[in-house]
Amino acid sequence: MPGVTMEGIRKLFPSSGALANDSASLRVEDREIHALVGENGAGKSTLMRVLCGLERPDSGRVEVGGRALRLGRPGAAAALGIGMVQQHFTTIPGFSVAENAVLGSEPRRAAFFLDRRRAEAEVSRLAEAHGFSLPAAAPASSLSVGERQQLEIVKLLYRRADILVLDEPTAVLAEQEIASLFATLRALREAGKTVILITHKVREVLEIADSVTVMRRGRSVARLASAELDEAGLACLMMGSSCEPERGEGGPGPRRRREPGPEVFALREASLLPRGGGRPLLDRVSLSVRSGEILGVCGVVGNGLGALEDLASGLARPSSGEALLEGRPLAGGRGPRLGYVPADRMRRGACLDATLLENLVALDRGSLFPRGILDRAGAAAFARAAIERFSIAARPEQPMSSLSGGNVQKAVLARELAGDSAFILFSNPSWGLDLAATSFVHERIRSAAERGAGILLVSANLDEVLLLADRVCAMYRGRIVCELENGGASGEVLDRALLGEYMLGLREDRGTAAGEGRAHGGA
Repeated sequence: MPGVTMEGIRKLFPSSGALANDSASLRVEDREIHALVGENGAGKSTLMRVLCGLERPDSGRVEVGGRALRLGRPGAAAALGIGMVQQHFTTIPGFSVAENAVLGSEPRRAAFFLDRRRAEAEVSRLAEAHGFSLPAAAPASSLSVGERQQLEIVKLLYRRADILVLDEPTAVLAEQEIASLFATLRALREAGKTVILITHKVREVLEIADSVTVMRRGRSVARLASAELDEAGLACLMMGSSCEPERGEGGPGPRRRREPGPEVFALREASLLPRGGGRPLLDRVSLSVRSGEILGVCGVVGNGLGALEDLASGLARPSSGEALLEGRPLAGGRGPRLGYVPADRMRRGACLDATLLENLVALDRGSLFPRGILDRAGAAAFARAAIERFSIAARPEQPMSSLSGGNVQKAVLARELAGDSAFILFSNPSWGLDLAATSFVHERIRSAAERGAGILLVSANLDEVLLLADRVCAMYRGRIVCELENGGASGEVLDRALLGEYMLGLREDRGTAAGEGRAHGGA
């Protein structure tokens, strides 16, 4: 029996002219795990926002359990048991687990006061019933990323949600946490819940979903049982073209290994302390990047990846130790030999109020700004060439704010790869991108290494790191806990589960963590 039926959903955003949903449809059976997949801009998130009452469609109808849903009303969706776990969690760190879970629907005593004991008892009961290890009285700030996701699910269960929508639920999880999440989703299904996943990850779709809906350009183009699909077939349905799967998540296989050259970037016992004191964001980190190689650094969000990005980009100075670019201290600000593709492409990587052309030429002060004045003809020619080479779907005079996330990322790549940087820092370069855009970005990273640049790839995406990196470091609580070869002479790829143990602090190479040496090839 269908748990959710959506038919003829049309949603036009007049401000941008974007037709997000074009007669889109969705059918999700009761008590199943259903994956909603497609490229960026395919309309997945808009369709789910319609289901959750967060967007009112121009036309179409939605039924939940055979009952018509009043569109554009979050309260009506919640009353029919629909809830959504956003990609970016809404946990309040200063509240306890129980206070977060019941917020907005608190049990009361004397009509006005939070009944804390009852709240903790109800949250504990829910957590235990679904196999979660969430201490109800503990502060939310003490939770791991995986536990915070469990808390978001408990919030919905407390509100008696029967249909749970999860947006990119594995984006920031280690391998073991993904396995735990999938066990939870299967248990929810067995308990009578219906789960809808918005995701890009082909392999995970086939592992966890009972059925799949594929969207392209606002339309639903296929609904299939997972058993009828393989990775290549699903990837091609999503992209709407013939393609071959990338090892991990779509695209060509690993690049040809070459002997790396001299060191171009290094951290020597570098620490970074937070403002106001406390545990170091980075704790005596030592690493080295050589010409022509890709060093991958992975970790669960909150374990130092952001601090490493700040230090390696020159935006922060070490509290102690050294950051060296071609043997010299890395000064604050940018230099001609440093390329930087940040994780926050919208705020740190681009000026959204400026045009695409202005963003592309912003760093080329030498050739395009003779005597401090912009060479408009030269800038226009440069921008047209970059747009063509990087397949940016925009015009030079177009505001950056009007570009999709994938095209903003391509523009940042075009700017940062235009010179001859000896060292390039990439931080979560494929975050939120679809298969086609991800494959494009990965090819540019490989090409930069092939021409001789040293690459530091900082990413919470384990598939991405294993696909691209020659060597892999894992971080836990601000420390490098291992350094391992990836695909050495044998060509073998690192084991995901092993690397996940390092990322969760379950395993540690003592010499590496203590700054006394590095491990190559195992624990």
